[in-house]
Amino acid sequence: MEPQDASGSVLFDPSRRADVNLVEGDGQIRLVFRLRLRQPGVTPRVEWRQAGWTTLSMEDVGLLGEWAVFQAVIHVQDPARPVVYRFCLSGPEGERFFGPAGLAPEPEAAGSFQLHPGTQASFPVVAWTRGRVFYQVFPDRFANGDPSNDPPGTTPWGGAVRPDTGSQYFGGDLAGLIDRLDYLQDLGVGGLYLNPIFSAGSSHGYDTVDYLRIDPRLGDLDTFRTLLDEAHRREMRVILDAVFNHTGTGFWAFQDVAERGAASRYKDWYHFHGFPVNVEVPNYEAWWNVPSLPKLRVSNPDVRAYLMGVARYWTRLGIDGWRLDVPNEIREPGFWEEFRLVVKGINPEAYIVGEIWHVEPEWLEGTCFDAVMNYPLGRDALVPFFRGKGGFGARELDRAVQRAVLAYPEQAVTMNFNVVGSHDTARVLTALGGGNLGVEPDPGAVRRLKALMSFLFALPGVPVIYYGDERGMLGEKGEDWDAQRAPMPWDEGAVRAGAEIFDHLRKLVRLRRQHPALVGPVVTRLALDDAQGLYACARGGGGEEVVAVTTREARRVHVVLAGLTGRFRDLVRDESLHAGGQGLNVELDGPETRLIVKES
Repeated sequence: MEPQDASGSVLFDPSRRADVNLVEGDGQIRLVFRLRLRQPGVTPRVEWRQAGWTTLSMEDVGLLGEWAVFQAVIHVQDPARPVVYRFCLSGPEGERFFGPAGLAPEPEAAGSFQLHPGTQASFPVVAWTRGRVFYQVFPDRFANGDPSNDPPGTTPWGGAVRPDTGSQYFGGDLAGLIDRLDYLQDLGVGGLYLNPIFSAGSSHGYDTVDYLRIDPRLGDLDTFRTLLDEAHRREMRVILDAVFNHTGTGFWAFQDVAERGAASRYKDWYHFHGFPVNVEVPNYEAWWNVPSLPKLRVSNPDVRAYLMGVARYWTRLGIDGWRLDVPNEIREPGFWEEFRLVVKGINPEAYIVGEIWHVEPEWLEGTCFDAVMNYPLGRDALVPFFRGKGGFGARELDRAVQRAVLAYPEQAVTMNFNVVGSHDTARVLTALGGGNLGVEPDPGAVRRLKALMSFLFALPGVPVIYYGDERGMLGEKGEDWDAQRAPMPWDEGAVRAGAEIFDHLRKLVRLRRQHPALVGPVVTRLALDDAQGLYACARGGGGEEVVAVTTREARRVHVVLAGLTGRFRDLVRDESLHAGGQGLNVELDGPETRLIVKES
């Protein structure tokens, strides 16, 4: 449990970066304080000093669960000197002070916190992620550019997906991805996230056989170098999927133990419970007890050194970052901290994304990852809101947006990997009621998808498009059934709504690059109406302001945004609007999201 006052009304953890965050950039150092209160009518302020004491009011910035979050920002003048601080709470009971000793009537009794700016890990935003949109590629299912490397028994492109899809190959490869880079450039994406490409025993690649070799069914090292060069020439960054928690049973160390048993020098690379090795009834620990995925013993110094060597090899080769598979299952102290130091020591601008499915801020302290796969925002909030099921209304959407912004330090908020679907989930269009693989998408679901993606692109973080979503692909995720991994339908008109969705996403990608207000970490709620399924918020930054207004209702919806004045332009519709005396009058043809920039 996080430190809090004994009364349960104040929550603050000086070791938590979301509560005390040193932000460096633009030639200045800011210190961002966040205090959580569960006391109606109480107004907090922060009192701090590097020389003399200074008092600063704290702004109410939203709700995080049942806690009201207050924030204050100070500018650190001398990073070599400690910052001493405490909080003062003014309310019906008068003034009380909060410090390391908890709440007290006098500041001396509460005590003061102290931060030495140089002791907090540097956590700069990876600059090139600003305004970028990523595209996830499942290599075997994206495009076949070299049939000569197709495995025996390859299913013809567009053939039926089998239940045992992990052992089914369609022939997609790196050459096919290279051939389609111009297509992706036309879409406007600035980053590629590749599912595993190392030698493996399956089409999904999460059962690694050799971490230092490109899977022959996908190409070779020269092909990969060409991919990097061609992607970089088009200003696209490339991050790779790394599976360090477990290997495949074909991995050379596991094979040596399978052959030599207790005499193998690699017997301590895994968690064996006896010998000889039995893969039919596993006598070793495995990921989710899947026999083909034996779990590595990363506490073994040799294993750890080997995996760090893998990180060095590919980072030095020129990749732009890593997406880390199930990193929360590696709890060895210092492992991910060392990984970050290794990678950032080679390329300080490398982007590190962890596959974390829940809100877990401890991974984003500036010591492990830059971002997490933000399923709680995309899959768990935006999808149910726009689908209109499960009682997830505008109020719940507001809570989810505030959580995405307030649970993490602002650097992570701007870099979080915002997915609405992936190789591990149903396709977003299917989740929105579009139907399953093999049918034409429901037109209403297509409209919901466009509204959802418009709103996603208006939020902080890095938007991610799963391959084929831009062409209206459908696919359900079931038990031992992965229709969401079907091969890309390249034939023009394969999906009637494909061109409409592609054009919409291409416009959103362009807007994301052009408007700095869409990149910053702050979201300000403007309106919320459960009856109309409506939510509106303001985004600001770079000297501009953009208003996002969305509704999931399949009807015309109207809202007046009070307090807005001046001239505006709708970035999606390319229409002009003018705020009257009561505010900005916005009509939506739902489901729809309007992105409106203030012009004067």
